[in-house]
Amino acid sequence: MPKQGLRTAPCAYHTATMNVARTQQIMTLVLATMALVWFWAWASRGQWALASLAILTGLPHAPALALELFWAAYLARHESARRAAGPDSAPPQTHPGGLAWLRAGCHEALLAIRVFGWQQPWAHAAHDDHLPPDALGRRGVLLVHGFYCNRGFWNTWMPLLRREGIPFVAVTLGPPQAGIAQQARGIEQAVLRLTELTGSAPLLVGHSMGGLVIRSWLGSQPEAAALQHEVITIGSPHHGTALARLARSPAAIEMRLGSDFLRGLMARETQARRSRLTCYWSVCDNIVFPASTATLAGAHNIALQGLPHVGLAMAAPVFNDVVQRLGAQPRGQALS
Repeated sequence: MPKQGLRTAPCAYHTATMNVARTQQIMTLVLATMALVWFWAWASRGQWALASLAILTGLPHAPALALELFWAAYLARHESARRAAGPDSAPPQTHPGGLAWLRAGCHEALLAIRVFGWQQPWAHAAHDDHLPPDALGRRGVLLVHGFYCNRGFWNTWMPLLRREGIPFVAVTLGPPQAGIAQQARGIEQAVLRLTELTGSAPLLVGHSMGGLVIRSWLGSQPEAAALQHEVITIGSPHHGTALARLARSPAAIEMRLGSDFLRGLMARETQARRSRLTCYWSVCDNIVFPASTATLAGAHNIALQGLPHVGLAMAAPVFNDVVQRLGAQPRGQALS
């Protein structure tokens, strides 16, 4: 029997999922091999203390993460976020102390192991989309991941949404090397399926680049159709991110601070569309910084204290906001 949702979708969807998953599978296998070799090399000599350090090969991202946090903290300290995003985009936030940045880094390091070491490479097919035949009258939600991720990013959300009886589709965008507007075409089918199934426009939720994908897709819709949708973005670089200057892919170039693509998105948005957006952001975001670039003038901007980039998407307040909007009763569960 065919599985539900976009898991029965065309080859392009499967290819996009496997492109990202296969890359991350190779990375995790390489790291696991390195850990085993390291452990065996020292354990065979009886050097158990050194052998135990093989666990460090599971944290290859830690040095890069530390640099990201130092960079984000520097820009936050110098209030570049306020200058980049404009004075009416977000209220000023207290600059976090060193302990808050350290906690954010440890939180993100552990989440990255789970999300990039397991959920996306190996468990992206663990949960089907939830499209029950009796969904008419229940509003659904579309989950859109970020840069070079896949639907496995939402693995902690999907079983909880199913338990609440909320119809959902978690897409995999593709091709991951393409520009944002091209990837945005991949959500059209999911929106139509949820709308036809439930009888109402779904809530659109995007993490990181996923928020830009949603805005790009809405920008291609007639005003009346676009205004049917509520949007929640989580750590999305609406004004770009300084980190994107280090990358060269089309999507990353479009996420540079003040890029032509981002200015074009804003030029196509009316104030009425903008008022339908809620933007969650954090000063401790290690990917999208200066931090208030994740906010938009005219949107509902909500700051969550001390949370890193992936940690924002696993925060109970964000998930509970989604559940409440979809008519279910939030239970305050933590996702991380």
